[in-house]
Amino acid sequence: MRFLSGLKDLFCGDEARVAQSVILQFFVTIALPVMALLGLPTVLLFALMGADPRLWQALIAGLVIATGWLTTAIFAELGRRRLKAERLRDYHKALYAEIGNALRALWDEGRSEDHVAKLSARMREDAEFVPFIPQEQHDRVYLAILDEIEVLPRQTIDAVVAYYSQMAALGHMVEDMRGETFRTVLTQDRRIAMYEDYSSMRRQAFILGQYALELMRAYAAGGAEAAEAVIARVSSPAADRSGPSAGSE
Repeated sequence: MRFLSGLKDLFCGDEARVAQSVILQFFVTIALPVMALLGLPTVLLFALMGADPRLWQALIAGLVIATGWLTTAIFAELGRRRLKAERLRDYHKALYAEIGNALRALWDEGRSEDHVAKLSARMREDAEFVPFIPQEQHDRVYLAILDEIEVLPRQTIDAVVAYYSQMAALGHMVEDMRGETFRTVLTQDRRIAMYEDYSSMRRQAFILGQYALELMRAYAAGGAEAAEAVIARVSSPAADRSGPSAGSE
């Protein structure tokens, strides 16, 4: 059965499409120009020399060389695509784990918004109270693969970059709120406004992270087509992503 499946992939699957693409490129970029340049001289040689065995030997040798070149090029392209697919799967798995872990911290099993409300109320009641904002880092995997981010498919890369950009902006906000100016110079009203902006940014990061996870799950299950379906659904006017769902993915 595995042998039959392999034959099916060879003639009807992605590997067949890769082979067809390489062969088409060969004919367009090499074979056709060579035939255009050498076709007339070859016809003249056949007319002058007839069915000389040396001409047939030369033609056969040329076909063998062309077949060898095509075979090498096809297998090289197949190897490159397989390696890229393996890296894509590995990167998706690593990013999925990192984003999922970050979302659990952002959502905190539904307690995050309640904590924000209580802390804001305390700040309003006590003008001297300044909340402690923890500094978190949830982008180690992303930073490690950033130089090769183009490996990710078009369907997921935008969502992943948008999520991590939001997390980076959130990190800059945390740095400002941990600074001396926030603690000693700003009025309490201004601190409250910044804290509410901070909580709003956390909520937006949660939403973006959920979307990135959904796209990666869809891509893993059904490829680019399934991810495109998620994008179309979320982009439709009827889609409502105004807030986090009940719990993180």
